Amino acid sequence: MPLIDIFTDRYDHVGTEDKKEAHRQGLWHRTFSALALNPTTRRVVLQKKAPRRYTFERPDYADITVGGHYHAGESIEDGVREVREELGLPTTYADLHPIGLRQTAVTLAEDYIEREFQHWHLLPLDVDLDDIPLADAEVAGLVDIDLDDAITLADGASPTIPARYATRTADGLTYSEATLSRTELVPNYLALDQLYLRLFIAARRYCVGERQHLFW
Repeated sequence: MPLIDIFTDRYDHVGTEDKKEAHRQGLWHRTFSALALNPTTRRVVLQKKAPRRYTFERPDYADITVGGHYHAGESIEDGVREVREELGLPTTYADLHPIGLRQTAVTLAEDYIEREFQHWHLLPLDVDLDDIPLADAEVAGLVDIDLDDAITLADGASPTIPARYATRTADGLTYSEATLSRTELVPNYLALDQLYLRLFIAARRYCVGERQHLFW
C-alpha cells in the first residue's frame, strides 16, 4: 500500500501513513474526486467499481466518475493522474474546474473508517461514452445519464431514469441501454449533505455559463 499524507481534523499536516492503516485507524487524509460532464449534450457519467475493490462487502453502486487518494507529497494538482489512470484520457489539471472541499467522516466497516478531506472538481469532457477508453481494470463500467434526469433521481422525484452503460467484459467494453435506480446510488451521498444533488446542480450551472463563481 502507498503512503498517504495524514492531517489533523483542521487540515494541518502531521505525517504519513500506509493507506490501509490510515483507514483502519480512521486517520484524516486527502482524496481527489471529479464528476465528468459533457457541456454540449448536458450529460454526466458515473462509475461502477470492479468487484472486491474494497476490503469489505460493498454493493455495486453508481459512484462519482473519478476518485482516489493523494500519495504522500503530492500537490492538489497532482490528483489529475486519477483521471488518466481510471478513464485513460490525457487530462491536465487546467482542464478541471475545482468546486470545493468536503470534510467527511463515516465508518464503512470495522476496519475501514473513512475520514477525508475530499477535493471536488468538475471534469468537462466533450466526448461520447464510446470515446472513453476506461483504462483502469478496477473500474467495471460507466453509466451515462442526462443531467436533468440525474437531478430528479438525486432529489427523489424519479425512482429510475434512462441510462446508457459501458461495461467491461473479457472481450472489451460493451454498450447497452437500461435504467438507473435511486437504490443504485451511494446511500451516504444521498443523505446528510446530499452530495449527488449538489454535484449535479453545480454541473448544470456550469453548463449554462456560471463558471466563475460556482458555489455548491
